[in-house]
Amino acid sequence: MSETHNSTSVYIEKQSDLFLAELEGSVQLDISDTVFNADNDRLAVIEASAGTGKTFALVELVLELLLEQEIPLKSILLVTFTEKATAELRLRLRTKLRDLLAACEQNDAPFTTVTGVPSWEINTARKKQLKAALLDFDSAPVYTIHGFCKRILREFAFENRQLFEQQLCDTELLFPEVFRGYIRRKLLSQNTPVAELFALYVKYAEGNLASLEKDIVFLLSKVGEFRPNLPAFDVFQTEFSRCWQLLVSLDLSLRKQNLLQHPLRSAFEITALNETSSRKTMSNLDLLLESLAAAHAGSSIVEILPNFLAMEIGVVTTPRCRKNLKSGEQWLSTKDFPPEELAWIDAVEECEKLLQNYNLSGGSNKILKAWVTQQVLEDVRRELAQAKLEQGAFDFDDLLRIVEEQVIPQNVENSIPTALTKAVRKKYVCAIVDEFQDTDRRQWNIFQQLFLESPEHRLIVIGDPKQAIYSFRGADIFTYLQARKTFQQKTSRSAFALKKNFRSSEEMLRGLNQIFSGGTWFPEKRGILYQQVGCGKPELKLKDDTPNRNAIHLLEMQAQFTISGKKIAEQKKVKNPKISLTLLAELAALSGNKYYGNESFLQAVQAELRKEISAENQSALLNLFLDEQAENATIRFAEEIALEIKALLRMGSTENQRPLWQDDQGERALKEQDICVLFRKSNEGEILGKALRRHGIDFSFYKQKGLFDGREAQEILDLLEAVAHPVDHSRTAKLWLTRFFGANINELAQASTWDADFIHQLQEWNSLAEARRFRRLFDQILQRTKLIERELLLGGDERSVTNYVHLFEVLNRKVIERHLDLFELIQLLRRFIEGKEDPGENENLLRLESERDAVQLMTMHAAKGLEFPVVFLFGGLTGSLKNTIQFYHDAAEKPVIDLLNSKIPVEHEWQVEAEQQRLLYVAMTRACGRLYLPCIGYLQGNSGKRICKVGSGYSMLNEQLSMISEQIFAEKHNSTFSSSLVGTSTVNLEVIINATEQEKLREWKPTELPEVPEILTEIENPNKLFSQLRFKKRGFVLSSFSRMNRKNEEQNAAQKWTNSK
Repeated sequence: MSETHNSTSVYIEKQSDLFLAELEGSVQLDISDTVFNADNDRLAVIEASAGTGKTFALVELVLELLLEQEIPLKSILLVTFTEKATAELRLRLRTKLRDLLAACEQNDAPFTTVTGVPSWEINTARKKQLKAALLDFDSAPVYTIHGFCKRILREFAFENRQLFEQQLCDTELLFPEVFRGYIRRKLLSQNTPVAELFALYVKYAEGNLASLEKDIVFLLSKVGEFRPNLPAFDVFQTEFSRCWQLLVSLDLSLRKQNLLQHPLRSAFEITALNETSSRKTMSNLDLLLESLAAAHAGSSIVEILPNFLAMEIGVVTTPRCRKNLKSGEQWLSTKDFPPEELAWIDAVEECEKLLQNYNLSGGSNKILKAWVTQQVLEDVRRELAQAKLEQGAFDFDDLLRIVEEQVIPQNVENSIPTALTKAVRKKYVCAIVDEFQDTDRRQWNIFQQLFLESPEHRLIVIGDPKQAIYSFRGADIFTYLQARKTFQQKTSRSAFALKKNFRSSEEMLRGLNQIFSGGTWFPEKRGILYQQVGCGKPELKLKDDTPNRNAIHLLEMQAQFTISGKKIAEQKKVKNPKISLTLLAELAALSGNKYYGNESFLQAVQAELRKEISAENQSALLNLFLDEQAENATIRFAEEIALEIKALLRMGSTENQRPLWQDDQGERALKEQDICVLFRKSNEGEILGKALRRHGIDFSFYKQKGLFDGREAQEILDLLEAVAHPVDHSRTAKLWLTRFFGANINELAQASTWDADFIHQLQEWNSLAEARRFRRLFDQILQRTKLIERELLLGGDERSVTNYVHLFEVLNRKVIERHLDLFELIQLLRRFIEGKEDPGENENLLRLESERDAVQLMTMHAAKGLEFPVVFLFGGLTGSLKNTIQFYHDAAEKPVIDLLNSKIPVEHEWQVEAEQQRLLYVAMTRACGRLYLPCIGYLQGNSGKRICKVGSGYSMLNEQLSMISEQIFAEKHNSTFSSSLVGTSTVNLEVIINATEQEKLREWKPTELPEVPEILTEIENPNKLFSQLRFKKRGFVLSSFSRMNRKNEEQNAAQKWTNSK
């Protein structure tokens, strides 16, 4: 860095909070605690809350290293976690370099004076640095984590002891072949322990190959320790056989006494068993004796094991007993049994201890399912690794594993870096890792070994633990917290924080700070702390003259009451009904009526019954007829959101009457794409879509899956089947019924022969397919069938047209990538449709069907990194599907995979709740100007009862909103929060129609429907119709001479019998 002042220098102000001292009042805090200093801060953690300009800070950080530390751009490694983020970072960095050079060339006055604020001095030498960086920008090392690992494996193949040319493969494509081979060799063989275990799984746990394959695919990439960690089946058999054989021999000697019943049963009958548990003890004893009898009859351990696992052996070895004997009893416990019976009990205890040591308790069905899943998963992982090794291929997980293995010294105590570590350190001086909250242990180990442990290198990580929402993809928030702790130990300082938000308005940030502060949302003891952020752009504002609409608006659900005849009948049967029988009888006349709001409900009932209802009966009425179904509330919220969006867009009015969104670019009218609705589950999006469609609001799903789930994919499959078999009448008939030709069943039944032009067209398409000219084939299909024109003109279905074109593009791309012929393409498309193969990360996403402005609908996960002037949160009232496999971290923060339990242990449930809260944080911080939140209050007079059920994921936010709602009513002026009721706008909606329109409605008549086709009026028996159709279109039949001769003899015999009659 040059110390000489140059009169021709240009000074560029540093704008990121990372380099600006924080002010508290008018006092500047200690700069060393708040400002990043490249001279001293070799290692650093930067925490950037949502909207605080993380990418902007990252770009300025690169400039700081480039200009102040004179580190060449090619020596600064930038790593992020998605291709999209990589592209954006490259663009922003290149643009910044260009802007700096442009400012230097223009030599404007504002850039030539020192203002006293942190600035970069761009002198002649530094100008050359910037030009060199810009000229060589294409080689700038900006990668995803997988891209970085792939690059160094290829570039340093010699140091890695890897092949110079290795193929990156997709494990999902390789898995079916490996799994089928494993099934043939291991599971369907009678000679392997895992085959015996699988047979038990199928017979006793109702398992099958399909469910097993589904679980294996799900767990294939998961990392964690199995709980319980079940033993290899052959090892268990060997150990269990020892104690079992001892028990069998002891039991055999007891049975030789030839008594009327087993000596152990006789002993238990005269034992002081507790009355409440004696039945369970005796039933489990009988099961055990039956298993021993089966063993004496020759049954193997494998055959007996399921019954043994299903028993509660503890109630036999240590039953609950009374402290005194009754008449006829001899033993106070099993420990008092005679020597032979006591030895039998001890042998059973040995078997019990072995099962407990291996965690084989909890029911045979669950145990067998967990056992076979764990055994097969470990075997399949080994076989997949071997298959990839033989093919010289690797997948994304292998990239990380191989790099980790090559950078960690063989001897933990050995601090000498590996060959790969030396090579990477020589190439890169500094590493900056973006989105570090989404890291995992393997990724952290790589960067820790490469850069953290070297005193000559720099490692800077940037992220936001409050936005760690991808645990289902393998991200590990515990790894982030441990890494941050390691940085603090190395540097003796806490993380840097960006504290100005450049996304949201000042009013919005006040509300969000109120919701997230206080430690309720992010408890400090769990390692994540919310720091309040200030507004970096005071000009941001949503200008809307609608009354009672502030930055955060609560949609408060009104209670819905439905007078149910079923509930009335049930109450009449109860001995002590909550409501008097007289009142119940009077309410029966109102059965089916719906009411909204407590007061409205009670007033309406009293008006209908023409009498006052006592306070006690009022409370009972509210509780009895409250409709608390979350599904119903979700539909009502969807309707309210649709009406609110309709009002925001001023539908029916001119665009200049819409609210104005003001940002640093000026003011503009609010558009449809400025509005976003966020939800958790795709089915919630479908509910909302129906509501928006009813109100004529254009909307589009962001990254919606399902391209291969629709009718279009099936019709293209039918088309390709017909092209492959142009003379097959069955396949061509199916093609006629598709939208490519649009025939109906009536026309198909009346057709006696196929059109020659049609057959000729199919044969022409077949020739194109045989020549693998699929692009020309697909273009011809769309041109000749006029599908696009017909669909748009007659049906106006832009969604279908988009899907057809998109599907043809995907299929053409697959043909080129995999060198497929027509029959292979048909099989591939069928697998996509049936879900047996994943088309790819983005191949199954639906495209937008038009360029019209549309309200955006998306999941909360998909919204990360995006922003919108207006955001609605929707759904979250219903719970998620219960997982059969549980994932959590234990007390030592190690990942656990639990195959047995249906629930996460209580002491670790907070981990699931914390991720749900982080997801809500991500969703709420997408809003720039206004945020709409659902709010479920309490039933008045019954403060402990919500007016409808609320899912666990939304319950904490709902609790806070309930308190905020009370504050809104207490405060006359609240510039941050506002609220409105859900129900009044969707119920009893008055529609005023003028006299002219009423007259038109009275005179309107429905258009004449087409007459019933003659073929359907003539045929009384539809089964006979389709039988005739099937016979008529049967095509060629392949038969043998013997069969034809036999059929002829049968017909002659039938004819003779008819003649004789």
